[in-house]
Amino acid sequence: MKSRFAQPTTLKLLVRLTPSFRLILTMVFPVLLPAATPAAGISEQALVARSGPRGATMFRAMPASETGIVTENNYSDPTMWAERHRELELGALGTGVAIGDYDGDGRPDIFVVSKTEGSRMFRNLGGWKFADVTVTARVADVGEAAGIWKQGVTFADVNNDGWLDLYVCRFAAPNLLYMNQGDGTFREEAASRGLAVMDASVMAAFCDFDRDGWLDVLLQTNLLDEIKHPQGQRNYLFKNKGDGIFVDVSEPAGISGEAQGHSVAWWDYNHDGWPDLYVANDFAPEDKLYRNNRDGTFSNVIDQAVPHTPASSMGSDQGDINNDGLIDLLVADMAATTHEKDHRGMAATRGMAVDPVHPSLAPQYPRNALYLATGTDRCLEAAYLTGLEATDWTWSVRFEDLDNDGRLDLHVTNGMINESHNSDLLGRLMLAQNPAEKVRITKASPRLVEENLAFRNLGDLRFESVGSVWGLNERGVSFGAAFGDLDGDGDLDLVYANYQKGVTVLRNDAETGHRVVFALRGTRSNRFGVGARVRIETEAGGQVRQLVLARGVLSNSEPVLHFGLGEEERINRVTVEWPSGQTQELTDLAADRKYTLTEPAGPGETLLVQKPASRGQFTDMSQAAGLSVLSREFMFDELVQQPLLPSRQNQRGPGLAVGDTRVTGRADIVVGGTARDPAKLLHAGSDGRFTTSEIPFLATVGPLSDGPLLLFEANGDGHPDLLVTKGGSARPAGSAEFQPRLLYNDGTGVFQPAPPDRLPPLPFSVGALAAADFNRDGQLDLIIGARVLPGLYPLTPRSALLVNRGGRFEDITEIIAPGLREAGMVTAALWSDVDRDGWPDLLLTIEWGQVLYFHNRGGQAFENWTDRAGFATGGTGWWNSIAAADFNRDGRSDFVVGNVGLNTQYRADATHPALLFAGDFKGDGTMQLVEGYFEKNRMLPRRSRKALGASIPAILKRLNRNDYFARATLPEILGDKDLAAAQRFAATELRSGVFLSQPDETYRFTPLPRLAQIAPINGLSAGDFDGDGCADIYAVQNSFAPVPAVGRMDGGLSLLLRGDGAGQFAAVPPGESHLLVAGDAKALAVLDFDQDGWPDFLITRNNGTTLAYRNNGLPGRNSLCISLRGSKGNPAAVGARISLRLSNGRWQSAEIYAGSGYYSQSASSVFFGWPEGIVPQEISVVWPTGDVTNLPVPKNPETTWRIDAP
Repeated sequence: MKSRFAQPTTLKLLVRLTPSFRLILTMVFPVLLPAATPAAGISEQALVARSGPRGATMFRAMPASETGIVTENNYSDPTMWAERHRELELGALGTGVAIGDYDGDGRPDIFVVSKTEGSRMFRNLGGWKFADVTVTARVADVGEAAGIWKQGVTFADVNNDGWLDLYVCRFAAPNLLYMNQGDGTFREEAASRGLAVMDASVMAAFCDFDRDGWLDVLLQTNLLDEIKHPQGQRNYLFKNKGDGIFVDVSEPAGISGEAQGHSVAWWDYNHDGWPDLYVANDFAPEDKLYRNNRDGTFSNVIDQAVPHTPASSMGSDQGDINNDGLIDLLVADMAATTHEKDHRGMAATRGMAVDPVHPSLAPQYPRNALYLATGTDRCLEAAYLTGLEATDWTWSVRFEDLDNDGRLDLHVTNGMINESHNSDLLGRLMLAQNPAEKVRITKASPRLVEENLAFRNLGDLRFESVGSVWGLNERGVSFGAAFGDLDGDGDLDLVYANYQKGVTVLRNDAETGHRVVFALRGTRSNRFGVGARVRIETEAGGQVRQLVLARGVLSNSEPVLHFGLGEEERINRVTVEWPSGQTQELTDLAADRKYTLTEPAGPGETLLVQKPASRGQFTDMSQAAGLSVLSREFMFDELVQQPLLPSRQNQRGPGLAVGDTRVTGRADIVVGGTARDPAKLLHAGSDGRFTTSEIPFLATVGPLSDGPLLLFEANGDGHPDLLVTKGGSARPAGSAEFQPRLLYNDGTGVFQPAPPDRLPPLPFSVGALAAADFNRDGQLDLIIGARVLPGLYPLTPRSALLVNRGGRFEDITEIIAPGLREAGMVTAALWSDVDRDGWPDLLLTIEWGQVLYFHNRGGQAFENWTDRAGFATGGTGWWNSIAAADFNRDGRSDFVVGNVGLNTQYRADATHPALLFAGDFKGDGTMQLVEGYFEKNRMLPRRSRKALGASIPAILKRLNRNDYFARATLPEILGDKDLAAAQRFAATELRSGVFLSQPDETYRFTPLPRLAQIAPINGLSAGDFDGDGCADIYAVQNSFAPVPAVGRMDGGLSLLLRGDGAGQFAAVPPGESHLLVAGDAKALAVLDFDQDGWPDFLITRNNGTTLAYRNNGLPGRNSLCISLRGSKGNPAAVGARISLRLSNGRWQSAEIYAGSGYYSQSASSVFFGWPEGIVPQEISVVWPTGDVTNLPVPKNPETTWRIDAP
């Protein structure tokens, strides 16, 4: 078998020399020695003393006069402002930097690309002195060759001889591959090795994609000729045949389509051990995520893996930003960091956004995207949550631990040759008479000079801007950036390229934090271990790095792995996962060292066999159980009525209702209808499968989708009836088509319309529906919460409280609950005995309002106790859902409430709320909506001048240039008088959270963990889902309702939160729970599909299918499902409270609800759990009537119980 490791002739001679003579040669010719095939094991060297002394900032600029690193980058080709202007501006603009130890002396060297002058190679002499060895190393491009545009550059050992070779990408000229001769010189061999591609080459990303031990390469391209190929060129995938010779396998591998690329990342997004490929494209071509199929082919899975992408993708980089052991990816765009810059250009672009042609497609948004890996085939997206959504006109983004605290920080380069998306500039270009005039105008426009940025990772998905504090805020136009330990002190120094300026070199003078550096030497894997994953464990926790060459934009950093260790002085364990499949472990390593790890000999894993998926707590049973129901949506254009509407009201369902419609002891399901698909009834079979049928009297679809549904006893015959409301805004406010429909159940699950007089006129667009016997007369009453006045958002609709008078419902809102009539835009309702006085109270969640608590005064009146009981501590928000459980085990119900979260463009607090004004700003008697927000205490508009001017034309006259508008405050734009006359809506709290009961009988709001804020929470349920005796939370997420100018809020995949019994929660990663709910998730119902006593989940998705998850339980845990049989007027005993006493003396308690969460009704059951070693002893039931039943629990109880009323 041919060896993967070819040795140069010089090396073959050297390895036979005596040790003493080798030492002499090492001193005289250090470049000749390091390429010997390594023996398996580990070697180490101490780091040199820290650089310094530190000045005012952590990074110090190292002038060329000190370092000898002198470069030019003048962009002096006249065609850049003539026939090749568009190709330059839209494509081949930047230049890159590569860092690597090309001569093997242990010191990383630097190669700097110049666009139209000669690129330069600098040999590191130590002590921050560098020698220009471009000519002697034979990598000089001189004469006409120097004028050829050059872009990306990378060091890579393409022939596995232990020496770093060098690849340079060029525009409209053959690329260059300099083969390292092992003696300090290179020889150009691109043509003979198959890589002399002549195209608009951007960057070469080397990686062993087939894991055969040889580096392959993806060559990324951009615009070559805008006239002939306005969408760009194709990318190339080359396979290394095993001798450093490459063959184009693009087509058979599935790499296809035109591209306008700026960066490419070999990123194992699903962590199956095989490198996948993210291709970042600028503007029109969509980004692609090629999944490695492990057979030499790739499949583009971008729409299945991520919720959205940037619109104009620039640089990209990967790293484990939250130290969860999974590698994440940031893809940059050009989103501005200030209101003024944003509204000079990108705000108008957002206003032109449209919905994707199919809801399953990932839309493009003009902002950065941060993909959090989950260890599955789907990713979370968290750019807004982390504060990394906007970094200005960004080129390079690079994750490294710059302050050695054990968390990856972020460095960003910025700037542009002009502000080409400026709305005023674009207007002047549209008036230009010819192309030459357009180029003249563009060339005369000022350069977009921006600060480079740095963000310190604070942990818990939080970053803070520290560019000026760390000395990383140079102003200018900067491109490719590379990191390396240039002085051997164990922290990372920085080099980046600039427009019309020499390269910037920065020394890291960090004074704190232990650190460690790993260099890798492959034996069965490629020689430098590219693609290897290294994990370390210290007392502070774990970290992971993966060795990737192409990072940021157009550049590669030193091919080593750096870890900051903070205060930790030792590493407990190091695990190396080599590309060959070999795993290597080392223990008890000292900090402040550089280690060289050599891959052990021996076989690795069988590479083509996928590792078996681990069994999570939950299993998707949607198809197997017959619970995959498609609900398609009719896209009604609400912006015709209200052009400045922030969020659409017509895509809020479908809802879910669960009940035993045939009195068989098994829960049946009703899935609400849409304007395209009618409601469905799913009957449970004895085999655990469900059969689907339509409900005859609901089989005809209309313009309105169903609102919330409810299965409850309406007429006192003991069989649950069905109430169906309508929602949305596809009909005018007050339209008779909104009238709810009540269907009676004949006892066999067949529904017939109730007499029309059973309900009063209620032409509401409904957001909430729940039942309880609030007056304790033995009959279930209703709250119908109105969601919106169609066409008049956000004005308050009218809600209703209905009392059941022997099967006929009467609206008594004005009589006993006048404060409820106009409570606000109601999104969810829950009946719960908040104060434990035996009477069900009412809780409502309100959009642009508070979570309201109406205290039930003995069934005679409802009083607003929101402030008195502490619910005002949650502030005003876009509250969306509510559920209850005893989270702190004090015997009182606590309440979890869903909100919009923190992963959106909206920010709010008590002094800087999110704002919406509704008023007659046009002066014609109509209402216009204007959103506002605060930036440094200045109230500013969210929408662009173009968008506001279309509805309020006076703005265009008052501010006749877009740049003027961008600088103006909202009072300056609308006028103080008109703004004061408008209705003002404010949200001060956007986080989802819990209201926990306090010792003084009040409640206090506490936000949920940060990961729970990654998306709006819709469906919501609480209970013991893991059998540990503590109440947990499960929430389904996302909202596609925001208008296209705002964009989907789609970063979540649903989240299970494990409670600790003290009111605190820990997020369970999706890869562990296996709960993966992508898309526009809505209702969530809890029921026991298979009657094993464990709570299962059913979820609806707007414009998607339902998902069903079976709870497999956990080892050493137990779960018990209890349901009640009450009176004929309330057969499910809605409102009862069930408690379980355990052998450890603790009590668990839960209530029976009919309607909770969001658009949801779960089964009328409660679930209790306990771990092994604890025994349940007693069950106590407080019935809705106030009667009490106490029962002992047998030694080996059944998993499901039904208890009859006395």
